[in-house]
Order: sequence, then structure tokens, then C-alpha cells
Amino acid sequence: MSTVPAPTSHRLGDRLVNFYLVDTGSGLVLVDAGLPAHWNNLLDAVTRLGHRLTDIAAVLITHGHPDHTGLAERVRAASGAQVWVHESDAPILTAPRRLGKVWQPERSVLPYAIRRPGSLRAPLHLARSGALRVPPVREFHTFRGGEQLDLPGSPLALHTPGHTNGSTSFLFPGSSVAFTGDALVTHDSVGGRTGPCLICRAFTQDSRAALDSLDRLAEHDIRTVLPGHGDPWTDGLAAAARQAAAAGIC
Repeated sequence: MSTVPAPTSHRLGDRLVNFYLVDTGSGLVLVDAGLPAHWNNLLDAVTRLGHRLTDIAAVLITHGHPDHTGLAERVRAASGAQVWVHESDAPILTAPRRLGKVWQPERSVLPYAIRRPGSLRAPLHLARSGALRVPPVREFHTFRGGEQLDLPGSPLALHTPGHTNGSTSFLFPGSSVAFTGDALVTHDSVGGRTGPCLICRAFTQDSRAALDSLDRLAEHDIRTVLPGHGDPWTDGLAAAARQAAAAGIC
């Protein structure tokens, strides 16, 4: 009996934004979809791995923010890949330019900008990279969270709300990797923190829910954390979640 190799993950994006191409051995899976400016980055990665764009079977969206959905529709249209998102963030995919109608942060970015003027570089970088012109996703599938998706790699969709109502972490137990999106990051450029943490209140919808989601993440025995922002963490998901919870949210 032949065995399917454990999925291998390839980090894409830039110094501020991560998304990932996962080679499951039975098809490619894209976790998040970066920004419109990352298109050539994605094409180069697919080619380097000896694949074609049509080998991407699915795009898993951790949440609906534009730096995580920028290429979703373009990839779907070019490859036929299924796009998956939690049902609570589905309205963002259909109308990304009306984000403010369904998502509101707890605090203005102004206090952070006054304290650390350089913190505005990240939002400006996103805007320059196409965050304001992300197209709607015309076809996608939704889940409620907690289920194992019938896709290459059999990812577990763990609902981890707080950053957005539909924020989801995707766990690949077979390779001991967790893609946490912005539910748990290792760099918050606006809040000015490095290491496992929550994104500051200027970009978090519900900080109480975000802290509760860390408890949910800590229940899983996963070695490597690949976040939406910041470097990989290889000392275990539970340890990362505990450290982020101890740091609180700024």
C-alpha cells in the first residue's frame, strides 16, 4: 500500500503578509490568498514546485480581510479551485469593498499611530499592494467550524473568532501544522509586538472572543504555527497560545 507524504508548506507573501501553498501529495491547497500584488509570487512558487495553477484544489480563507483574500477570485477563476470560508465571514467575500458594514474594530488606529507613527506603514503597504481593489469571490463554499474538510490533506477547520466573527484556524494534524491566520500571530506591526500575540484592538472585532479562541487553540497538540503575520513558531501551538494569552491584547 502506498502512503501519501505529509503535507509540506511554502510561505508566500512579503515582509508583512503571509499566505501559504501546501503540497499535500494529492493536490495543492492555498491557505489564504494574499494581496493582488502577490500574483507573480504565487505563480513562481507553483512553477518552482513543478506544478501548474490548475493543481490548486482549494483556497482556505482564515478570515475575510483583504490581505487574506486578495487572489482568491483570480485563483478560483484560473484553476477551478474551491474557495472555503466560515459562514460568518462569507458576506465579506461577496462585497470586500463594503467591509465596514459587517466588521468594526474595537478601537481606532489613531492612538497607535500617535504612540508609534511607524505603525501606519503596514496599512499603507496593504493599500499600495491592492487591498482596496480586491474583487468579490463569485463562488465559494462555507463551513460552520469544527469539521474536517473533505479536501487534500484533510484539514480541520477550527473556528477561532475574535479578529473577525468567522476567523478560522486550519490544522493539518498529519504534518503537525496549524495555520492560524490572524487569530494568533507572531508580529503585530501596528501594536508593535513580536512573538506569539493577538493583533491589537484597532484590527480586532471582539477581544474577549479572541482570548477565548486562544484557549481553544491550546487544546491541540500541534508542533508548528504558521501565522498570517510574522515568522513561524516551532515550539508548539499550545505554548504559543499560552504566551499570547499571557500578553493579553493591546
